[in-house]
Amino acid sequence: MTDVTDATRDAGADATIRQCLSLDQPRSFFLFAGAGSGKTRSLKYALEGLDTATLTTLRKHSRKIAVITYTNAAAEEITRRVKADPVFQVQTIHSFAWSLIEGRTEDIRGWLESHLQTEIAKEQAAHEKGRAGTDAYAKRLKKMASMTKRLERLGEIRAFTYAPEGNNFGRDALQHGEVIALAAHFLTESETFQNIVLARYPFILIDESQDTMKTLMEALLSFEVRHRGRVALGLLGDTMQRIYTDGLRDLDQRVGDFAQPAKQMNHRSRARIVDFANAIRRDDDGRQQRAREDKPGGTVRVFLAPSVGTDRAAFEAFTRAEMARITEDPAWQDAEAVKTLTIERHMAAARLGFSELFEPLSKPDKLKDGFRDGTLPAMRLFTHRVLPLVTAQRTGDAFATMAVLRDGSPLVDKKGIRAGRAGQATGLEAARAGVAALMTLFEDDRDPSCAEVLAVVAEHRLFPIPEQLLPCLPDDSPVAPDIADIRAELGPLLDELDLTAPEATPPPEATITEAWTQAVEAPFSQVARYLAYVEDRSPYGTHQGVKGLEFSRVMVIADDAHTRFKGLASYETLFGVKPLSAASLKKASIGEETTIERTRRLLYVTCTRAEESLALVLYSEAPGTIRTFLVSNGWMAEDEVVMAAADGSLQEAALQR
Repeated sequence: MTDVTDATRDAGADATIRQCLSLDQPRSFFLFAGAGSGKTRSLKYALEGLDTATLTTLRKHSRKIAVITYTNAAAEEITRRVKADPVFQVQTIHSFAWSLIEGRTEDIRGWLESHLQTEIAKEQAAHEKGRAGTDAYAKRLKKMASMTKRLERLGEIRAFTYAPEGNNFGRDALQHGEVIALAAHFLTESETFQNIVLARYPFILIDESQDTMKTLMEALLSFEVRHRGRVALGLLGDTMQRIYTDGLRDLDQRVGDFAQPAKQMNHRSRARIVDFANAIRRDDDGRQQRAREDKPGGTVRVFLAPSVGTDRAAFEAFTRAEMARITEDPAWQDAEAVKTLTIERHMAAARLGFSELFEPLSKPDKLKDGFRDGTLPAMRLFTHRVLPLVTAQRTGDAFATMAVLRDGSPLVDKKGIRAGRAGQATGLEAARAGVAALMTLFEDDRDPSCAEVLAVVAEHRLFPIPEQLLPCLPDDSPVAPDIADIRAELGPLLDELDLTAPEATPPPEATITEAWTQAVEAPFSQVARYLAYVEDRSPYGTHQGVKGLEFSRVMVIADDAHTRFKGLASYETLFGVKPLSAASLKKASIGEETTIERTRRLLYVTCTRAEESLALVLYSEAPGTIRTFLVSNGWMAEDEVVMAAADGSLQEAALQR
């Protein structure tokens, strides 16, 4: 009998998955894979384990294996691991949903017509019960007007468009939620559509399945039941690591007929961190992990301070210094070497110093997703055009300067370079003049606003100006006629919506313009800080952005007092400082997720990013109550909790560790 080792302990789970991926007898499965268990490795083994006969059969019949990942980065990694073999269709969930419905213009039109009519009827019913003159009353009027106009124009659309990673504007564009709803609808209601999917995909594998939108996941589960034995739906994930509320909360309870392999190992973290993670989830689903034998030790500390009166920057610096002393790891003293995780992005933005840029653009629905993940097209003018140009100029790198210009400036394309007739400057000369004018803004260590930078870029036509930014330009800008055209086009819409009425709510276009107008007043230096954050090159992150990642040193900041979205989580409720709210009690009574459950999940996700050492910084109105909770429930030993003085000062903190 072969001895079981850390490397082989979970081999049975991988073997089960390979057995499920059979063209003759496909079987659906749900793989439980906790933090650091090697879930992506299991997916890779499953794909690599397909025999030559299976792959040959798939290619012969033009069939593919759908591999749905959580992020574009994950999709790129899986694609690389399978050597870009076209038999594997690796996509994010939105891209996959769009691939199912793209080109079905009449079907989409019919669904939208029915959907809009239903939504208008709902708004009308609420409107009739509403009170005139209120903000809600005005919003419903505008929403109905917008939906009615869209409904009337559906017949004019020749083909619907959609950008999975971008923002979707224009009358022919579908929104992210609509694409998911459409795919779910056809999967459950159209037998023809179901047969097309069956013919195309014998296996549909979904990574991070706990965060797949509830609507689409329920449709896929229904589809699997209806066609069991003809398709294998492979789900990989961990319900404790569900980040978003639109995931299927009871997914693990909906797959009773699936094969259910489970992974026991945590290959990422040292033993003390694994023990702490096990304590966090012990009162939830009870699942526990094993640490590797070659990863003993590790450090976990909790630092408690009053939420009022504490200098947070000083306390967090004190935390890093104490962790350096306790772990004998001097890298803890370097903020850049510690991954600091917050529950909300705005907390990270404040600590990194790009709040003036972040706050306006993170609010409008049509901007916030693209801005938060770095794909907002208008923002890329600053991050991927101007910033690299300024950086190249500051370092004296002429080759990098020309590369940036060639990549995006119309002045140095073939047409621009040849434009040296009739006494006009050539494109190259104009580009040099534009770059020189731009760099004068930064002389004497000046930090110009993004608006100033935008004006110079437009004046010298260094790069094309995105449409959303045109209203932010001065009236005497060379592209002012374009602005006038836009305002003329929006005029009838603004008049129709009667924005002069009391308590009127601006239409989406006005809200977007207002957001950009405010954002471009931010200092240009904030662009670099923002880019470092979205590209995960900063020491700060959020629970949404770091799932699946790992770091040697992690500091988690829990600060209910500075949380803007009060319903998102409450660490003080989890740790017994505050009782469950009436709303949470009501949710619990009908089987819905409570604040405690949601907070526990977020704490688990952030704390399990740590490999070597973990510091949890908690600000509370009752630090002593939290300390009692942690010690009495066996989460922490008494000497693992460090408390600041009652007034938030640090003088006594070292004495109370």
